[in-house]
Amino acid sequence: MEVFLFPLVNVTLFPRTTKPLNIFEPRYLAMMKEAVQTQTPIAVGFIEDPTKVVPVRPGENVPFVRDVAGYGTVQIIEERLNGTLLVFAQGQGKVRLGKVLDKGTPYVVCQAEIIPENTTLEESYRAELSSLYKILTRWIHTHIPDPTQRDIFMRNLIQPEEIVGSFASYLVRDYDMQQMALEFNDINEKIHFLYRLTESNELTT
Repeated sequence: MEVFLFPLVNVTLFPRTTKPLNIFEPRYLAMMKEAVQTQTPIAVGFIEDPTKVVPVRPGENVPFVRDVAGYGTVQIIEERLNGTLLVFAQGQGKVRLGKVLDKGTPYVVCQAEIIPENTTLEESYRAELSSLYKILTRWIHTHIPDPTQRDIFMRNLIQPEEIVGSFASYLVRDYDMQQMALEFNDINEKIHFLYRLTESNELTT
C-alpha cells in the first residue's frame, strides 16, 4: 500500500484511537486535503531526534523516523480563517514503512506493509486489562470536566485495543515507551507491558 508520511516528534498513533492534529505547515496542509480527497492513509512517523531530520530521495527509506508507524484516515474538523486545519486522525492499524516513492509531492509518500496483530485477549490477561481500564477511567474523570465529552470518550472504550491505545496515549509519560507499546504485535503483550508501567513512575498523574 501507499501512505502519506506525517513525521512528528514524540507522537504515536494507536489503532482504534483518534488523535487531534493541528496542521499549519503548507506542505502538510496540502497533504491532509489530498488524503481526504483520495482516501489515502496517513502514517504518523515517530521522530526520535529532530536534529537528524534530513531530506530523502525516492528509493530510500526514511532515516529519521521509526520504521513502524500507526496509520489511519484523516477527517478535517475545522478549516480556520488563517488557512490552518484541525484534523482528526482515526487509527486503523500499523505499518512498516518502506521506500520513498517519486510522486512529485512536497511531502513524503512511502510504500508500506500492514503489520498483522493478534487482537484476541487471553483470559490470563483480563485482570491486568481491567486494572488499566480502571486507571484510565479515573484519569478521564479527573481531566475531562465536560460530561458530554467524557461520556463520548467512555463509550469508545469497548475493545482491548481501544483501552490499550488510549491508556498508552494519555497516561504513559515516556514517548519512547509509547512507541514500544505500539510495536508489540500481540494485544496481550501490550497489556502486560503497560500493566508493568503502572508499578513504575512512567505514568502521567
